[in-house]
Amino acid sequence: MRILQVCHKPPYPALDGGSIAMLNLARSLSRLGHEITVLTMSTPKHQLTIEDKQEFSKMMTVHSVYVNTKLRFPAMVRNLLFSREPYIAIRFISAEFENMLVELLSAETFDIVQLEGLYLTPYIPVIRKNSNALIALRAHNVEHAIWQRLAATMGNPLKKWYFGILARRIKRFESEAIDSYDVLLPITAYDLENYVKMGNTRPAYVCPAGIDIETAGTTPKKTHTMHLTLFFLGSLDWIPNREGLLWFVSEVFPELLRRNPELKLHIAGRNAPAWLKESLQQPGILFHGQIANAKEFMQAYGIMVAPCFSGSGMRVKIIEAMAIGKPVITTPIGAEGLAVKNEENIIIASQADEFIDQVERLLNHPEFYLRIGQNAQSFVLAAFNNKILAAGVAEFYKAHMR
Repeated sequence: MRILQVCHKPPYPALDGGSIAMLNLARSLSRLGHEITVLTMSTPKHQLTIEDKQEFSKMMTVHSVYVNTKLRFPAMVRNLLFSREPYIAIRFISAEFENMLVELLSAETFDIVQLEGLYLTPYIPVIRKNSNALIALRAHNVEHAIWQRLAATMGNPLKKWYFGILARRIKRFESEAIDSYDVLLPITAYDLENYVKMGNTRPAYVCPAGIDIETAGTTPKKTHTMHLTLFFLGSLDWIPNREGLLWFVSEVFPELLRRNPELKLHIAGRNAPAWLKESLQQPGILFHGQIANAKEFMQAYGIMVAPCFSGSGMRVKIIEAMAIGKPVITTPIGAEGLAVKNEENIIIASQADEFIDQVERLLNHPEFYLRIGQNAQSFVLAAFNNKILAAGVAEFYKAHMR
């Protein structure tokens, strides 16, 4: 099959969960013999440099268009007052990007056009006009749920009000996109349920973000040792990540440190604002900023903490940590859609005292630490094998091609 993957940010370099999900599926489909062409936006937040494009082009054919998606306060206010569209979505509508899309569709014949996310659905009429390809929406999240949850947990009244408006607008935007595509690829079964509730009747195939088993760098199960260390890893320009991290360092970690004076919390993430870096200057906390190798960072420390109170889709970093046998403590929302089992292959906690008790349990009981890590590794290697997932997607596409 000839597949055009259309992205609102570069899949390479894979610096966050969304990029990892896009790149891993594309590479796996390519390894199965399918021809992949990527058309991606390069944005101020996610830039595709010349060097990165050269490296990416060694894997598959890559085209990029710069789109200025930078948030502008005057434009945000005008949108709020004079439009019903969500400002966060309309930033991705670009005449230059549309022109490149038309050029590609006119010059080549594709079997599949795979849209990576909701904010690319405004281009569906253009694709219909210029191609007979099957249009697939790969839904990485139920987008409006992210903003509903953020509004519910936001303390600042003005932000709470604005996020509530944004959530309602995105929900309407999302509902209007339902069934405009030919097939749907939600990233979790939970997200599929929500799409069905919103009215989806198109054929659907759940395709989670997977990992390359051959290059996962799994740690031999019997060589784990206890580390008096916790770690957090996530993009720090993403509000749900910042929200969860700030909660943990204020509500959980001080008490853990009081009980375990030698305990260290290692934090890594890109694009942390200056105010966040300053707030992390606390006893026992070491901030690493953007790191070169996420896997090496995770292998160096003991227990992943992933407090998540908003967001949707799946947390790819949790899967990556589990794949190398790391125990993970997260919230019900963090574990959402993963089919994990509490206290078997992951630890799920909701309140600060639960996080404290479960961290101490892992620190003080090596056999529990090892069991959770080993079960986590076995679960991920069986359920999130990229090669198997990509083969399933390919068969799904073939079954529904025109």
